[in-house]
Amino acid sequence: MLTDFVKVIFRRLRLIKIDRNLPVFLLFLCLSTIFWFLQTIQESTEVILAYRLVIEDLPNDVVFTGDVPNQINVTYTSKGWNAFYYKFMRNEEPELVVNFKDINQKSGKITIDANTLRRAILRKKPQGMTYKSSSPGKIETFYSNGQHKRVPVLFNGHVTTTAGRYQCGTIILPDSVDIYAPKHIYGSINNIKTENVTYTDLEDTLQTRLALLVPRGAKAIPDSVDVNICVDIFTDKTLQATVYSENVPHNKLIRTFPLKVNITFLVSATLYNDITAGDFLLVIDYNELKNDSKRCRVHVRQKPSGIRNLRISPETIEYIIEQSN
Repeated sequence: MLTDFVKVIFRRLRLIKIDRNLPVFLLFLCLSTIFWFLQTIQESTEVILAYRLVIEDLPNDVVFTGDVPNQINVTYTSKGWNAFYYKFMRNEEPELVVNFKDINQKSGKITIDANTLRRAILRKKPQGMTYKSSSPGKIETFYSNGQHKRVPVLFNGHVTTTAGRYQCGTIILPDSVDIYAPKHIYGSINNIKTENVTYTDLEDTLQTRLALLVPRGAKAIPDSVDVNICVDIFTDKTLQATVYSENVPHNKLIRTFPLKVNITFLVSATLYNDITAGDFLLVIDYNELKNDSKRCRVHVRQKPSGIRNLRISPETIEYIIEQSN
């Protein structure tokens, strides 16, 4: 079967007639292409070469706190063949070297001006090419001479949860970062916020990574943090806590009735068993007591974090004042 199929293919190929002018046409097409290419490489053209920026003799205590471009794009004019060679046939990655001493430094800001950049480019200019322009044409950024401090990171966002669930905390790792900045910026930074985010209808704890909003001219290390937005089911819990008194003169004694009151609050399932009555401080204030009243209000002076909707029952209690010995 295979032999018969091959025979059929060869018979079909013999029936195809080749135009005798086709080889001539192909020859002239090749010649015209060659002449066009030779003509093109003789004409001047623009070529863009990318250089990796290297700043040498950089002091050990200098930390750039602004953006410094890693690459400088330089535009040259050249004959086509020369441009073709440097653009496509050269394998090494060229470097553009600028000495730190040649950079203008003032008040925590450095500037590599157009002339400094041009001199560095001309030192690396390929033979047969004419320099035209560079991008960027000038570089400005900030730096620090090692001044840094540790500041806390603040979560910057809005969170809502589904019904029956509550946000019970936000964990930021790391909770503080090192800030490098020039002196005139350094002192004004007391904390760093995360990027602004909004999360709606969360049903469970969310783990994410957020960038930091770093002021211009400063640098944070690290520049992003891991954030855990903790979401849990909340339930009611009731405890009995002792009521104490405060601001009582040394020769006075206050007795309350009852001695203990009920405190009811919402707490997450995770913390339910960890919270005890000893985590609360309930008091009555002697300075609020009035001669014509037999009841006083109970105040919460201390409570654990992570609870909400705290209620006291009863909110006011009876008292008597006694003279102490």
